[in-house]
Amino acid sequence: MFVQIFRFLQLVASDRNGSIDYLRLTLPTLALAWLSWRIWAFTLKPAFQPREPRELPYWIPSHAISFFRDTEGILTRARLYFGNSREPFALTVAGARLYIITAPQDATEIYKNSKTLTFDEYVRDVMKSIGVSDDGITKLWKPPGENGNDRLHKALAHAAEGYYREQLLPGHQLDILWERVLGEIASSINWDNLPVSTLNGQEGSKSLSLLEWTSDVLLKSVVNGFFGDRLLQMDRQLLQNFAAFDKESWKLTYKLPRIIAKDMYEAKDKMVRTVEAYLRLPKDQRSEATWLVKKLEIETAKMDMDSQDLAAMITSLVWVILSNAYKLCFWMMAYLVHDSLLYAAIKAEVTVAVGGGLLRLETRLDECPRLAALYDEVLRLTASSASIRTVESDTTLRNVVLSAGGKVLLPFRQLHFNEKVFGNNVDECDAERFLRDKDLSNSSSFRPFGGGSTYCPGRYVARREVMVFIALAMSRFDDIMLAENELFAFPKLDTKTPSLGIMMPMIGEDVQVVVRKHRST
Repeated sequence: MFVQIFRFLQLVASDRNGSIDYLRLTLPTLALAWLSWRIWAFTLKPAFQPREPRELPYWIPSHAISFFRDTEGILTRARLYFGNSREPFALTVAGARLYIITAPQDATEIYKNSKTLTFDEYVRDVMKSIGVSDDGITKLWKPPGENGNDRLHKALAHAAEGYYREQLLPGHQLDILWERVLGEIASSINWDNLPVSTLNGQEGSKSLSLLEWTSDVLLKSVVNGFFGDRLLQMDRQLLQNFAAFDKESWKLTYKLPRIIAKDMYEAKDKMVRTVEAYLRLPKDQRSEATWLVKKLEIETAKMDMDSQDLAAMITSLVWVILSNAYKLCFWMMAYLVHDSLLYAAIKAEVTVAVGGGLLRLETRLDECPRLAALYDEVLRLTASSASIRTVESDTTLRNVVLSAGGKVLLPFRQLHFNEKVFGNNVDECDAERFLRDKDLSNSSSFRPFGGGSTYCPGRYVARREVMVFIALAMSRFDDIMLAENELFAFPKLDTKTPSLGIMMPMIGEDVQVVVRKHRST
């Protein structure tokens, strides 16, 4: 057969005299080689390896271009290509084998398995990309007994997970932190502190950008809550640098080189330098730093870690605590100002809660059913996070085997748009979805904050930030409404840019609102 194919190619490439033109022979040979590869990769190989997750066919040797241009699009296309069965499937991205998980029962099994599916490699890569040196990485993962602190009984990288939980899960340390953050938010949401308007409002009203308002209040409040006001006093551009970094931070996660991610790396470097300068201050000048910051400083000092490595670690903390709540708050407010009936119903709820004062306000807001239902629904619609694991050894999942060396990607948005769980209107914001079915909040298909050992401990602070902002804004001002030019334009989600959390609106899709001063002020 191959002899016949070769003779056919010779005939195609021969001139009238029977001489072979090897240049003419190249193109059909390459075409044949490509066709042979494709038949092998997507037809024959799956037949020989039936327990390997099927791979979405591609025309060039990688899904990388499609993945980076429209991550959500290629994941949905692949799921539908395999009949929407929600069985694990595979993609090849920049030479890496990605196993994609879209079924809730598979997600549960992934989170249970910490033996053959690990998170360490991803954390090491992020730490290194954000600026921790090779020596710092080695010290963070030194086994117990070798890390200079026998009390830890585990590598510092793993002990730090416990520090995060102690600071951010309900308890004494969160109470101290939240009191500070709440005070910052409360002092920011008043008439005199509204962001400077870019539009002319009528007397007793101000026009402003909703995205700028939510980010201005929440970013500043959380930074001051964690570090006191000293960090922002040292660098007035810190939040602007964070915004520039956060906009393209996905490039850091995917380890894109500096040459094609220059702006992101420059913004990140500025943040690290500011944090390092902060850590060099005498301790009495930064005594308001929260317990977690002080604990990381103490434990890294025992291991003789470089100050720049600690600064990079703290910068990663800044990234985590700032990147999502203000975006979620923006989307919730956008839905509220576009729906007058929903706005009125939730305003009635929160006004009663705020009437009890700031003490335990977050607890009373949790008891506002419509506000809580909207929070979960907007999370479902806008969260684009994913859990990542490295396959350390061959792992059986249902009827397939995930091969060692591969990566597992669990994209939450694929779970959140499951029509069998959330209904046929999954593409719409249904403010009563979680009100009608209260079990949805605990569904294995609803995982906006991940699960397992990596279940995000910051979920409590994020929820409180957003709910308190909305409650105080709706109760302290007479009205918040759309500017006249915004009446029919709801902002579109930027679903194409890779996102590590809550998605941003498309560029230019901000919402302009008019805030009216309360009649009693």
